Amino acid sequence: MPPLPAKPGLYAWQRDEVVAHIGQTGTPLARRLGSNGYATIYPYNTLAKESGRKNGGQQTNCRVNALANDALSTGSTLKIWYRVYSPKVAPAEEAQWMLRHGIPEWSRRIERTR
Repeated sequence: MPPLPAKPGLYAWQRDEVVAHIGQTGTPLARRLGSNGYATIYPYNTLAKESGRKNGGQQTNCRVNALANDALSTGSTLKIWYRVYSPKVAPAEEAQWMLRHGIPEWSRRIERTR
């Protein structure tokens, strides 16, 4: 993963020429997309319940990483795009993007504010 901003925002995974997943983070993009997020799968992010944890990992990381690995293994190209937004604005921007373009194949939710 290239160096990313230490600011929150919106990010999109593009599979070949189509946006496959869109998400937002209130934490720095470098953290969400970097070694503590999507870029590395830790045992905690395997969906296996660990002692002292409420669940078995960040389900979105596990699910999207599995889809990304599958896409790459079948010859697809992946790109990750991002835009810096404040933590207060990012959820609304994610929802607006999905309302305009639809829910991408790998995404599962849309913030319903209306």
